Amino acid sequence: MIDTTTDFKSNFNFSLLEDESKTLLEDKAIETGFFNCRTANECIDAAKNQPIPKKLFSSLIVEGELIICVADTGVGKSIYAVQIANEISKTAKVLYLDLELSDKQFQNRYSENYENEYKFNENFFRVVFKRRYEMPNNVSYEDYFIDSLKVLITRTGSTIVIIDNMTRLISTDSDKASTAKPLMDRLNDLKFDFNLTMVLLEHTKKTDPSRPIQLNDLQGSKMKANFSDAVFTIGRSVKDKNLRYVKQLKVRSSEFEFDSDNIIVYEVIKENSFLQLKFIDYGNENDHLKQLTDNDKENRYEKIIELKSHGLSNIQIGKQLGISEGAIRKQLKKTI
Repeated sequence: MIDTTTDFKSNFNFSLLEDESKTLLEDKAIETGFFNCRTANECIDAAKNQPIPKKLFSSLIVEGELIICVADTGVGKSIYAVQIANEISKTAKVLYLDLELSDKQFQNRYSENYENEYKFNENFFRVVFKRRYEMPNNVSYEDYFIDSLKVLITRTGSTIVIIDNMTRLISTDSDKASTAKPLMDRLNDLKFDFNLTMVLLEHTKKTDPSRPIQLNDLQGSKMKANFSDAVFTIGRSVKDKNLRYVKQLKVRSSEFEFDSDNIIVYEVIKENSFLQLKFIDYGNENDHLKQLTDNDKENRYEKIIELKSHGLSNIQIGKQLGISEGAIRKQLKKTI
């Protein structure tokens, strides 16, 4: 076996490190490999020349960030995303990649039985896939997608990009860490290169309606959450089929404004030909969750024991029942 450590040391020129160290002491700055190194004070001085990020849609959408909106299928992610785009388009150009709905389906949502259509701001650009397209030879789906998006950003002058949804960004499974990290890296590069604010729509895993939505409920790799600036979710309320609530799961620019104790409660409604989540009030997430009866708890406990007897791991059981691995462990302690 080759001693790679010895081989590396024997071939590495440590005098380069010494030279770079001297440069750092003399100039107080150095760039090497991945990194740009400055003193903390220099970082703050550089930041002084940058504009203070604006809140574009309350504290959910902050200028210059990459944000994920995560929710279950059919909850209203697209409805809320269009609502966000419509509001921001009053002051900025928005590029909305609608990779789900047809033009006719979109018209239906924003009209009264295909008449009296809602009039959007001209700053709102909606993007769909061409019915037929031919990719250049030796170009991957991902490269073609990003390159096409760059052209749209340049030609429209858009500073806000909303992508509905993340599954259409790449040709392979975006849930694996091996694909999620390169994807998030490319999106962050795009954000910095064009000074964008980006909103990505993503699905949750199957969740237990009796417990609060958590960051770990984001479908797929944690790389998506790790490389995003903020994450918020839309949940269903058990109080009424048309009630929804919005809650922040991750923030970087400020403190949590909309946490479990201060969710935003909405009603799904069409008003003036505009399908939307209409603000109702602020509330507590627990008030909108399913309350388990003693019978529900017993049935769930029995199901956990049954799945465990079939050889499933705690993680596998949790995924199947929509509850955390920790909750499974607590339940199994009853059998000890």
